[in-house]
Amino acid sequence: MPPALWNRSARRRALALAAILMIGSASALAADTTSPGGYASSVPMAPRLQWDPNFGYCGETSMIMAGMRFGQYTSQWTARRLASARTNQTLEASQLLLGVSPPDGNAVTAATGMRLNMVSYDSAQSSNTPGYLAWIKQHVVQGDSVTIGMLTNRNILGQDTPGDSEYDHIVPVIRVSSEQPLEGANAGTYFPTDTLTINDLETPRGNTADNPAGSTLYTYRFDAVQKTRRQANRGSGPTNLYSVLKASGADGSNYAVAVTGVTDTSPGGPYVIPVAVTSSRNNEGLPTTDPMRTPPRAKSMTLTVTVTIPDSAKAYRLYEYTNFKSVPRGSFNAAAAGSPRNVARIWEIPAGTGPEYILRLPGLSTAGTYVFRAVPTSAP
Repeated sequence: MPPALWNRSARRRALALAAILMIGSASALAADTTSPGGYASSVPMAPRLQWDPNFGYCGETSMIMAGMRFGQYTSQWTARRLASARTNQTLEASQLLLGVSPPDGNAVTAATGMRLNMVSYDSAQSSNTPGYLAWIKQHVVQGDSVTIGMLTNRNILGQDTPGDSEYDHIVPVIRVSSEQPLEGANAGTYFPTDTLTINDLETPRGNTADNPAGSTLYTYRFDAVQKTRRQANRGSGPTNLYSVLKASGADGSNYAVAVTGVTDTSPGGPYVIPVAVTSSRNNEGLPTTDPMRTPPRAKSMTLTVTVTIPDSAKAYRLYEYTNFKSVPRGSFNAAAAGSPRNVARIWEIPAGTGPEYILRLPGLSTAGTYVFRAVPTSAP
């Protein structure tokens, strides 16, 4: 459980996502999937479940989901190690967070280690929550993987109040919907009736007519989701479970990051083509202790790797790496030729293939790291 006293300086040291450790108290909740209809932009990320011990792995799981969209999988344990390499994972300070030192949070440190490109919301705009929601909307519409900080209703969860002054939980954004076309200036414009849908990374808590049974997705209108810390702890039911800080000067800031793709600094590039990874499992096993000094026993899974072929007249090469340090930041063909031991496997994709090249890879470990990069055979 988190410490009884929460404040901004405590979260600067580390955020305890333990607001969800007592999730059983909310087991009767159903996901709120209210949507205005009309237009929607979805991010193709399958919901995943986080570990709760060690103050929660919400930031790590959000980063893993973003990475899978761009062709790579890793475990929560590895993601945290990349974020806080020198900190024991049982400590609060080890968590992957937004908006702490360094200025954009160690999420950026983890993204760099995972060879992902990331941009951050300017949290200095502390009194512009509508602008924050517009920033989220813009990045979702352009296809980025957005991760945000949210407040939780600690009364619903049966936890000490008031909670953190800026955010209690880190979650990925799955969808943005609007009554207006998501084109042109509208893509980055705040409309009060727009909605965002998040995956809360936690044990499913029910269903609605719009969602499958046991959904982990929650949808909120832009105007209704903005709340002060005090307002965030009011009300009952799923419509009041999560909210975005209605920031105002000293009352805190909003935090978000967006993964825009994989790193490719090849001369004349980038050359990487889209690769996505999905898993046969949405979790890495159930922890049995808190603190958790070692991860749960790994499970077997099947990864499905989908390469989108932009030009079927070209031949491509798909590389697999099992360690982030082995993944080049560019010039993938040259790097493989120069250091073949860094590459776990290679698949040749002949010209004429398309529009997709799909692999099913069974028998992989949920504790492993699997990174896939595809480039034309003619690329450096």
